[in-house]
Amino acid sequence: MAESVESPAHLSHLSETELMSFNDLISALPALLKEAEYSELYGHDLSEPSTTTDILVLKFLVANKYVVPDAHQQLLETLKWRLTFNPLSAAFEETHPSKFDGLGYITEDKVNPEGEVITWNLYGQVSGKHDVVFGDTDEFLRWRVGLMEKGLQLLDFSSKRTQISQVHDYSNVSFLRMDPNAKKASKAAMAVFQRYYPELLGKKYFVNVPLIMGWMFTAMKLIASRETIEKFVVLSHGGYLAEYAGNWVPEAYGGKGLSLAEQDVSLGIKLVGGVIIPVAVDKES
Repeated sequence: MAESVESPAHLSHLSETELMSFNDLISALPALLKEAEYSELYGHDLSEPSTTTDILVLKFLVANKYVVPDAHQQLLETLKWRLTFNPLSAAFEETHPSKFDGLGYITEDKVNPEGEVITWNLYGQVSGKHDVVFGDTDEFLRWRVGLMEKGLQLLDFSSKRTQISQVHDYSNVSFLRMDPNAKKASKAAMAVFQRYYPELLGKKYFVNVPLIMGWMFTAMKLIASRETIEKFVVLSHGGYLAEYAGNWVPEAYGGKGLSLAEQDVSLGIKLVGGVIIPVAVDKES
């Protein structure tokens, strides 16, 4: 009788059926990468066997409830999108317009090694300039995806720090008269993150949400999955955030930390996966 092979520690939590699905997708990975003509994911090379490769592939399985064909298709689409969109360029090569300054920050809990990495979205700071900031959806998307990709470099997929949290501050945002350009840009960003960044969301904090808008989040619970709803934290006042994220957040959010501008680490983030920023292929050339 053959002895069973013990699973690596980072896969030990999987059931026998889940492990079979994982092995099926990992076995198909070389052919998948060849079909995509691309192997980089969030700055890491999937053609190199590693714990990080395993965890990243696993995220696509979890997002698709371990249905291998569905996970395979989503991973393939993600790699093809990265080849054409070139998100690493958006993060590390391109200079974005100054109109986005102050609308997004990246912070990390440096007290706890496994603490949260957070991207902050402060669209309320636009203050009447929605047509300028959100008028060009593609331009906005490249800036926002670039911010996300930088934040991902602070994660360690071989540890427990494998997800990134978000804060959406709704100060000065009108829910009843939301600018159509802002709505279009936000919808586009949400679609990209949902499809091409599965299982990367830790917590999603909605702060300074008017009590009268509580119905909107109640409605969301009717259409979103239980796993997604468990990640949502809706706060009517920004000062409550420290109770959930920790005292390291700025005083404006109930903590004892420095301002977001002073804590922002986005400018100092480097590409850590060792992957060279690719050049998108022009299929018509």
